[in-house]
Amino acid sequence: MKRREFLKTGTLAVAAIGVPPNLVSCFSSQMASVGEVKQNSVWVPKGGYTIAELHARVEAYYGDYDDVSAVGRARKMQALIMEIAIKAKTRNPNFQIVPQDTLEYAHIDGNTNNSYDQDFLNLLDGWGIENFSANTVARLANLSKVGIKGTANTKGSTVQVVADNQKIAADNNILWHPRLSAEVYQSPGIGNPGYMPIYSPSSNSYNIIHDPIPAGVASILNSNDVYSMMDAKNHLYMISSGKYANWPAWENNPSSRLDITSNAGYLVPFPGGRFQPTGPAEVVAQAMADHGTEWDFFWVAKGYTQDEGRKAYIEELAASEWDAFYIDAHFGGGALTREEVEILKWKPQGGRRQVISYLSIGTTELYRWFADPVMVNPSPRSFLHGAVENGTFIPARERFGDVGIPNWMLWPAYSGQYADESTPIWWHPEWRDIIVRGGSPYKSPSDDHSPFADGRSSIDKIVDMGFDGVYLDNVSRATSSRGKWTALQAYNNAHPRWSLAP
Repeated sequence: MKRREFLKTGTLAVAAIGVPPNLVSCFSSQMASVGEVKQNSVWVPKGGYTIAELHARVEAYYGDYDDVSAVGRARKMQALIMEIAIKAKTRNPNFQIVPQDTLEYAHIDGNTNNSYDQDFLNLLDGWGIENFSANTVARLANLSKVGIKGTANTKGSTVQVVADNQKIAADNNILWHPRLSAEVYQSPGIGNPGYMPIYSPSSNSYNIIHDPIPAGVASILNSNDVYSMMDAKNHLYMISSGKYANWPAWENNPSSRLDITSNAGYLVPFPGGRFQPTGPAEVVAQAMADHGTEWDFFWVAKGYTQDEGRKAYIEELAASEWDAFYIDAHFGGGALTREEVEILKWKPQGGRRQVISYLSIGTTELYRWFADPVMVNPSPRSFLHGAVENGTFIPARERFGDVGIPNWMLWPAYSGQYADESTPIWWHPEWRDIIVRGGSPYKSPSDDHSPFADGRSSIDKIVDMGFDGVYLDNVSRATSSRGKWTALQAYNNAHPRWSLAP
């Protein structure tokens, strides 16, 4: 279907989940209404602005549509984040806004030589980064001093690194979440609390619920109520539910999940287990010396069936003791329910926690609700984006010879693992509709859209689901691929507002 034709066209049941007994009483007594988002008060923006004045500030930050200079890109990304914050906080005044990476954007014009951009920072509650250098720690600490909680997640390759980094984080009033190695997972010792039989040498997985002991935060677990990121003493960074998804496929093809050095935590020791671990011979030999030859999938060992992945995901998250979660708002092809999110808000030891939803605003992702066939090449499945070839920018419509496709996807956002993501013109009206304003007609046929009205924006869906805040990823795409931005600026100069053509 051509895009012009396409643009003219244009409440999930409660999940049956079993809640652990120690959470039932907490959930029953504490759960808020699951209808419309409860408003405790009317949002009063910081800085003395009215909401109308803030919207005017946003448009001023977006500025000249064709300006993709370093300053222009910085202000356009700040504008999108501000627009998201205004939309969410208008609905829930306590909603937390946490961008990731590109710390220079805390400053006027994205320049660290300038002072903080207070109009921008007044709308934020945290800032995350995948880095833990001395410079990063200092910058996050400074943000925490002005009420914006700094959070980081990086590799925790040894027990000493974990201990050192957690102390640095505590001393600077920031949070650090480690991606652990086999050494650290196993450090408590076999049979001791916190031990995990993981043999992956260095795990970059975002799908493991870390035990607080090897993660180095056991001493700061608490039953305090956490109503904002500034209240949190620790956080779990688990933005993928992939370890809990599609268990029937594991049963149909178990061999692809048995390598214990590449599938962290998938296979565990289990009396009567059906499998033996695979992988490098010396690692497998050590694992079987430690635990014997009978292993099975972790969910089998915990008593779940292959159809209970979603139930296990919610139960195991809810039973963990972290102050805050960074998680995805979806499981499989559908959104989490408001009831599920509410269950996650209560720590098993007592006290409220923050449940923050992941949202990429600087890349398009094929598994999101808006990935409509009109914008996707079916084989190999990829977005129909533009490209820079020999220093010249080529828009998507020109590249594919099709005036019916969206024209606001610029180029691949990454190579390697995330090569299927594209960088959008994030200030384009259609991307703003998808992310914040609503009214987008795009729909992925593989998603369950039934819980929401047609055209509901990503941020409205996240607020609808009852999340406490949003973690805004891929802000850094505004500072990457500088040569491509130079090529785009030249194209914009020659073809003003080209991407706005219907």
